[in-house]
Amino acid sequence: MFAYVEASALSTWIREADTVFAFQGILVAHALGMGFLAGGNAAIDLRILGVARGIPLPSLERWFPVLWISFVLSAVSGVLLLIAYPTKALTNPLFHVKIVCIALAVWLMQVIRKVVLRGSGSPKGVRLAAVSLLLWIAIIGAGRLLAYTYTRLFAESPPVGF
Repeated sequence: MFAYVEASALSTWIREADTVFAFQGILVAHALGMGFLAGGNAAIDLRILGVARGIPLPSLERWFPVLWISFVLSAVSGVLLLIAYPTKALTNPLFHVKIVCIALAVWLMQVIRKVVLRGSGSPKGVRLAAVSLLLWIAIIGAGRLLAYTYTRLFAESPPVGF
């Protein structure tokens, strides 16, 4: 299955095209999307944790369209990066950690919006914000380490170190 995807025209183009719109451009789009998504969530989480108390919590809800656009950009670019190197990503346990953390963080983003920003400022908001912040740190860490911790680059390649 991995070899089939790796041999596809799209996967080959992403990896090998001599244009900024291929791998490099997709990587930049992914970094920008993740920067806005993780950064926006971190700003909201830090406000809930007590930073910048002069900013009313409900006013932070206006950032959610930016967060969702950033999520879509990150998801689309992430899928394209996955198509470029499916074996490299899908055989790496850190990739699975990243995906689980993303799912939890995006779910928690909605819980925080409903319970804290639209709600009455529930006392559990501080715990939610702390967990959210830790998840975004884990996502960024796992994502960065993916480039350096793989054991197989392609389906047909031997494991690294052999």
